[in-house]
Parts: sequence; structure tokens; C-alpha cells
Amino acid sequence: MMYLDNVRRTIANLKPIERQQFLVHLRKILKDKYRKNVKPSELETRVREFVTGKEPKADYFEAYLLTFDELSMNGALEALKKGKVKLPITWRQLLLSVTSDTPVPIHIREHLNDELILKELKAVFKNVLQYCEDDQQDNFFENLQNFNKFISIKGKDH
Repeated sequence: MMYLDNVRRTIANLKPIERQQFLVHLRKILKDKYRKNVKPSELETRVREFVTGKEPKADYFEAYLLTFDELSMNGALEALKKGKVKLPITWRQLLLSVTSDTPVPIHIREHLNDELILKELKAVFKNVLQYCEDDQQDNFFENLQNFNKFISIKGKDH
């Protein structure tokens, strides 16, 4: 029960912007991993009910933990043990949180000593997010998906 309460406390203590970020990632995990297409308003209600003491379904609780892991390094463990998670605040922290489990290919790693290349990489990351930006989280998510689909198109010679 203590661990469950720690996760409840973690969610309850999220700032509004962090809570939105949490809900967006949670919805994606529920859709992709559990094949559950939950409306944002329904998801918000379920999370609120969990925070106020309702027993969660196992798949939802697991999705909460997976979401914390996606948003923060060792996020699930931090939520379970300490009842708090430090979510990324800066561009660097955000980039680290979404790429920490992905090794950089060797042929790219060789070029990362060049300051101009590093500067362009930072600009690409910021520009993608700014290009996809939208006040509505569903639109923002859709913009990210569409951009990712577009950028994933490869020619036959790649």
C-alpha cells in the first residue's frame, strides 16, 4: 500500500504542465502497449480517481509506472520509493529523457566532436518541437506523429 500511495502522491504533486505531459505520455502508452484508446477527458478522470484513492486496474498502474520511466530517468522507481519524480525542465533534460536508452550509431558519434554539428543538432531538436507546437495536446501529439512519419521516409539509396 505504501508504494501505491507513493505513486498517488507523485501524480498529485505534479505541476499543471507536468501533469499534462504525464497525461499525454500515459495516453500514448495505453494506446500503443495496451491497445486502449482512451479520450483525454476520461483519462484525466481515471487518474484523478486513482490519486484520490480508487484502486487502479493492473494495466493502468503499470502504464503509470511506464510513463514515469519514459519521462524521467528511473522515474518508476523514484515514484514507488520516494513519492516524487523530477521531470525534465530544460531542453537538455527533455532530450536526455527521451533518448537515454538509445545508443548513438558509431558513424554519427564520429562527427560529434565538431561544434558546428552539435549546434545544428540542438537547433534541429528545438525547431522540431517548435514546429509541432500547439496549445491542444492532441494536436501537438498529432503534429509530432506526422512530422516523425515524414522524417522517417527514406530513399532507396539510404
